Amino acid sequence: MAESFSQEIGVFQDGLTIQIPMFYKLMASMLTVAVIPIFLLGIVSMGDTVSVVATLGLQNSIIVMTLLTVFVVFMWSFFLAKSITDPVEQLSKAATNASQGDLTNVEITVTSNDEIGELAVAFNRLINSYKILDTLAKDDAE
Repeated sequence: MAESFSQEIGVFQDGLTIQIPMFYKLMASMLTVAVIPIFLLGIVSMGDTVSVVATLGLQNSIIVMTLLTVFVVFMWSFFLAKSITDPVEQLSKAATNASQGDLTNVEITVTSNDEIGELAVAFNRLINSYKILDTLAKDDAE
């Protein structure tokens, strides 16, 4: 019971880990996208706007801030999408190999504590159970 309680609150033997659901990661990224332009406008308005606007011009300043925002949003989106799709792709390959009877490289490395990490742990348990049952079936046949 103590083990299940420690897993519910996210405490493991390796130390304190926090489980953040994928929904909240996506929501945080969307809020970040909304805040970036406001943050950049705040920097420009609090700083020496005369020299920035005088050097680049108002229209060019807006274009530079827009390009910077688009670049940050693109990089963050790429990172977030990669963190979601890589484990799913790895799980898909392992499931395909297991369905074809190849159990040599089907162990999934768990890199996160979110829903995808839980799916990888469940898949590893399934494969381990299958390996045990397969070994027992082979022993009974002999």
